[in-house]
Amino acid sequence: MRLQFFGGFAAEDAAGSPIEVRGSRQRALLLRLALDAGTTVSYRALAEDVWPDDPPEDPRASLQSLVSRMRRTLPDGVLRAEPGGYTLDVARDDVDLVRFADLVQAARAGADPAPLAREALALWRGEPWLADGFDWVLRDLLEDRAHAERLTRGATQDAPTPVPAIPAALTPLVGRAEELALIAAQLSTFRLVTLLGPGGAGKTTLALETARHQPPAVFVELAPAQPGEVWGAVVTALGRSIRLTDNPAGELPAADSVLAALAGRSVLLVLDNAEHVLQETAEVAATVLTTPGVRVLVTSREPLGLPGEAFVELGPLPDADATALLAARILAARGTAPTPEELPAVARIARHLDGLPLALELAGAKARTLGIDELESGLSDRFALFDRGPRSAAARHQTLRAVIDWSWDLLGEPEREGLLALAVFPDGIDAADAGAVAAAFGLPARVFDELVDRSLVQRARGRFRVLETVREYGIEQLRHRGSEERARDAQARVLARRALERDAELRTPAVRSAIAWFDANEENLAAATRWSGARAQMSETAVELVRAQIWVWIMRERLEALRTALELVGADATLDSEAGVVITGVRLIFASADAQVSGGFTAEDADRIAEAAAAHPSELSLILPVLLKAQARAIGDGRPGTPWLPNFRLDPADLAGAPTWSRGVVAAIEAAIAQNGGDIERLDRQSEQALRLLREVGDTWGIALASQMRSEWLMLHGRLEEALEITDAASRALEGLTSASDQLQQQAFAIVLLVRLGRVDEARARLVGMQEAARRDGSDRAMLQAAITVVTFEVIVGDGVAALAILEAMPPALRDGSLPGIPPQIHAWMHSRHAQALVLAGRLDEARDEVRIGIELAIGSGDQPIMADAALAAAELFAATDRPDDSRRALALAAVLRGRADETDPVVQRVRAKVGTDPGPDAPASGPGDLGDLVALL
Repeated sequence: MRLQFFGGFAAEDAAGSPIEVRGSRQRALLLRLALDAGTTVSYRALAEDVWPDDPPEDPRASLQSLVSRMRRTLPDGVLRAEPGGYTLDVARDDVDLVRFADLVQAARAGADPAPLAREALALWRGEPWLADGFDWVLRDLLEDRAHAERLTRGATQDAPTPVPAIPAALTPLVGRAEELALIAAQLSTFRLVTLLGPGGAGKTTLALETARHQPPAVFVELAPAQPGEVWGAVVTALGRSIRLTDNPAGELPAADSVLAALAGRSVLLVLDNAEHVLQETAEVAATVLTTPGVRVLVTSREPLGLPGEAFVELGPLPDADATALLAARILAARGTAPTPEELPAVARIARHLDGLPLALELAGAKARTLGIDELESGLSDRFALFDRGPRSAAARHQTLRAVIDWSWDLLGEPEREGLLALAVFPDGIDAADAGAVAAAFGLPARVFDELVDRSLVQRARGRFRVLETVREYGIEQLRHRGSEERARDAQARVLARRALERDAELRTPAVRSAIAWFDANEENLAAATRWSGARAQMSETAVELVRAQIWVWIMRERLEALRTALELVGADATLDSEAGVVITGVRLIFASADAQVSGGFTAEDADRIAEAAAAHPSELSLILPVLLKAQARAIGDGRPGTPWLPNFRLDPADLAGAPTWSRGVVAAIEAAIAQNGGDIERLDRQSEQALRLLREVGDTWGIALASQMRSEWLMLHGRLEEALEITDAASRALEGLTSASDQLQQQAFAIVLLVRLGRVDEARARLVGMQEAARRDGSDRAMLQAAITVVTFEVIVGDGVAALAILEAMPPALRDGSLPGIPPQIHAWMHSRHAQALVLAGRLDEARDEVRIGIELAIGSGDQPIMADAALAAAELFAATDRPDDSRRALALAAVLRGRADETDPVVQRVRAKVGTDPGPDAPASGPGDLGDLVALL
């Protein structure tokens, strides 16, 4: 595929045929992926650029929906899902914007730049087409064009050399009011206070500000001092501030001279940047504190370790202050404040720079020559972007890299290795995992705490984290040392072990802490899975990583991520381990479920998995033979090309000796199958058994699943209050554990129950909340679930016009069933509801067509409650067209399909009020086969 953006957007496939990409969001997504052609672009980066101003509540779900639509227009395999993001699999030379940039870069680096520069300029056929929010790309392109034009004329540029100077507070302080107040409070109580923080956090600035507010004060700059020179630096500073006792050369030691000068004085002595001469600084502080009236404020990246030492921790600026600081520096650099349109990008830059004041200062200074969008796009290589600082800054603050170099040079080898280990964990690490991670890297158990003491690592909310700036520095160091592969291999292995341990907790009362662990390590796991899946020597680890995430993906309904991962490692999964058994079995289940029809799966496959599961038993592996054997029997009993689900029956004998959880989940699955097949007695038995077993092990998510089935049975038996109580409890239990659409489905059932109980106002209020939740989520499935629930509510209360208004406002792809990932049952149900709304509105001819479509889709779904809804829609149509016998026949068929007459359904009651309850001579119905006969009656 080739993509053209210069002179307007155009796309064509390998044969040169045009490709039509519709919709601004789809084009924006394609543009963003094309800019990094051939590499994985993270979900986060895509969402920030495709929705720069109004991001959706669930960016991943919205991206998945957008990708699904775009794949229908692109060549097969071009747009690939990868762990953690998506890849546009095209060559960089096939994207004119990227080829242009590459040529300019090559020209600038080459000995003979003019030919390459001319080749690049030839690509500029006209102004480039760019989506809204991609101004940063245009600025990059214009800058590259200017470079290319200069190179064609033989022009060159020389970079100015930074001029180091003594540090001074040259600009007003932004933020830090709380920290300043805390420093003052500590100094009022303790005589020795150490201001701790990472390089570039603004320790010197705060120390100077404190000194100005607490005179008399003496400021001692220790950064230039070498070991043995700290007393000399103090003497020099005192000589500028306080008259020293006459001391002919050599007569008094420096320490005695300082003590003599401080005697009888009340003074604040500031010892700035002490980390590289820490021991000597501690000796100086301890000595001068023997003089009454002297207080000492030290700035350092680690404590002095003296008795009575108090601390003030200085971390990144809060988002609001960081944005304000960057905006102030942009104003200073270019003479105009950021516009309202630029402020969101300014805030994003501030966040990307970790709220680190020095980095914000450097970024603001760049605004003199770069636009805001250029600044933001340049953050992909922040060390190159901020390679030159203000001449007034100390050498260690001249560049972003120099800031980290200063701290790096002070570390011992174990601490350096610890920092490099953290660099390959983009999410940081849980404090509970620290020992395992340290062991995996061959490091002392306390190494991460020691890095916290040195202000290079933050420990907050139970996690060790490094600033993104420090993490990128660590990755650079790993590559420079040739150790990146070893570090990433170790990261993948230790994550696989910890994830497998946490996976076991997902099916216990500890599910919330377990799922919180998976959420907190999402980027870690994605990076490890992607890395190990691409390396043959790491295939076993890749299999373990995918196995560990299977259940959390199922709970969260992240089926695309699961399918992608199964494809990534499926060929490497063998039956000689529990992980391999589970992955192989799940792949077979997915393959047959995707096929929807009989064929391509045998009993031998099920027996093979059963034998392997017996050799490698676990809660998950022992479920697979039960499901696969039932699937094999269903496929064998069915006719080729027909749905196998109606023939799906589990054999309890296959569960002999299985754990309680396994039996509980299988019972819940059986209950769902019974409900699907209209077997109400089995639904009763299995839902009750599932609840009992899953409550026994305390599986919150499983209990909610079983509760849904139990509520269905209670509703059909008229026990509405009990059904509502169980449904609401399940909905509360599922909060934070499952997908938004699954949560909304529970809420939808509760709304139906409330209407049946006559609590219509309460149902309507919940409906409003449900719609708001769907809008916050933003995914197609959530929006569809909310819309269907509103339509169902209006149909039940008898307002067809309101129901039609909702249906007609829905996007066509949601209405007509063309949207990928939406089950056929949902579309059948929608057509049935549409038909009922049309009947209520008196549009009977249109209703007849919708009933016909709904029946055909329902039969194809194999789902009997959906078929019952289709039959009920036909019954209401027949009642409206004065055909009582046909209406009663359809009602009877709906009861048979559902397994019982749904006596509390307001629609059933409405139809019966018109046609009566006498079934008539032709009413008896035997099951699904009779549903097709209703079509002939239409």
